[in-house]
Amino acid sequence: MTIQRRHLLGAAAASGFALPGISRARARQINLAGASFDMREPILREFAKRTSIIPRPWVNPSTQARVDRMRTAPVDCVTIDAPFAAFASGETLIQPIDTSRIANWGKLHPLLREGRATPDSPLGLGANPGRMMYVDAARSRSLFLPCFFQMDSIGYNSRHVAAEGNELSWGELFNPKYRGKAALYGIDWLGMLDAALGMKALGLLPESTDPTGLTEKEVDTVVAFLKEKKKEGHFRALWRAYGELVNLMAAEEVWIADAWWPVVVEVAGKGVPVRYAAAKEGYRAWCVGQAISASTRDLDACYEWLNFWLEGYAGARQSEIGYFSTVDTYANYLPAQMVAEVYGGVGRDGGSLENRAAKVYVWNTRPANLEYYTEKWNEFLAA
Repeated sequence: MTIQRRHLLGAAAASGFALPGISRARARQINLAGASFDMREPILREFAKRTSIIPRPWVNPSTQARVDRMRTAPVDCVTIDAPFAAFASGETLIQPIDTSRIANWGKLHPLLREGRATPDSPLGLGANPGRMMYVDAARSRSLFLPCFFQMDSIGYNSRHVAAEGNELSWGELFNPKYRGKAALYGIDWLGMLDAALGMKALGLLPESTDPTGLTEKEVDTVVAFLKEKKKEGHFRALWRAYGELVNLMAAEEVWIADAWWPVVVEVAGKGVPVRYAAAKEGYRAWCVGQAISASTRDLDACYEWLNFWLEGYAGARQSEIGYFSTVDTYANYLPAQMVAEVYGGVGRDGGSLENRAAKVYVWNTRPANLEYYTEKWNEFLAA
């Protein structure tokens, strides 16, 4: 599958957009708190062109930072996911979205709308959007609008790691054969989630354990295990940035990691035999979207922004960097070959969207006891 580096890395967009015949002083504006992977120049420029509303993005990779910005600065819409949307709602920082004002709401993929891809698919544990984004029983209001999503797994160097049928267990992250050549995501709650997935696969946590919401006792067990693996020299790195893992895997200093799909694409593009495994126990999924600030002064502009995201253009641009659009309105903006690659799975590890969506095990989840996670994770880092 061909994805250009310039698409993979994304860019923090400039805050000003020239609109022919409209002065900045007279133009409507919308204040956005987003991330570099969605506040991308093509998306922002197209929105400005279509609506004559000037987007003013504030870009930060931390969802918590974006949520906190609503406390101190003018924000109309924020890039957010299901667990942080629930948190922001509890802090009265966002307002419910009226789904009747979203033209393509009914086209949301069943994995997002219902919580599972098919009636026979597993119901993913944790912050499952289809189970937690609705405000009312009628599902007429939602905490956020799902815009793009993906299922994460394990990146591995096939020269050094054997994977029959391209399938690996999460437990392989801790296989002693890869001592000194393994990497784990270095952010507390997500690193702990992936570690718990691996430990549960190895039988080191009870079958009843929910990896997305560990009790304090379970957190202690996971951290004790990670400390021991660190003492053994198992980890080459605790990676925190996209480029960091690209460099480590491209240099073959890391053979196996809980990687992001675009990392694997870029490293493979350098001629290194890196692949993306089908997760034996199931994928760890995530979904990013937009929420409306409780303090917005232009609600109509917010709905124009949200509807733009599901119209097709933005979904197509996100598809170019390897993400899935939550609605199938992208085809008019993408070459047929790319649609076949991204959504049909042609030449893509893990197969089609439908194959992957049917195998979601857990969702990225902000744990209720996050402070305890962070405290114990810091102990692990300092060990």
